[in-house]
Amino acid sequence: MPLLAVNNLKKIYASRFGGNQVQALSNVTFSVEKGEYVAIMGESGSGKTTLLNILAALDKPTSGEVLLQGKNIVAIKESEITVFRRDNLGFVFQDFNLLDTFSIKDNIFLPLVLIRKSYEEMEKRLNL
Repeated sequence: MPLLAVNNLKKIYASRFGGNQVQALSNVTFSVEKGEYVAIMGESGSGKTTLLNILAALDKPTSGEVLLQGKNIVAIKESEITVFRRDNLGFVFQDFNLLDTFSIKDNIFLPLVLIRKSYEEMEKRLNL
């Protein structure tokens, strides 16, 4: 089973007043195996950010599914999505959004502190 499987992902944005629609993604399908590295490349406006936002559970597709270790993250309830992201995803934004008063190590440790991991577990994860 792949670590990540994306099946027939489609995303359509509609204007506020129901006028024009923009199809950002159309039938995107791929999988990623454990240990595999993947790059997403394309021209400006080709849907890279839209895809990443859906993979990070920051946005929902119009249709399709995203399976992370077999679990469809598109179907996770809105009330549970923040905890799911915190416990299962790591995401580095283009503008890092790090806390300036923290060291890099402390920025990495912060989400682990929030889920009450021991210091030993945090050190272990840092050194992987």
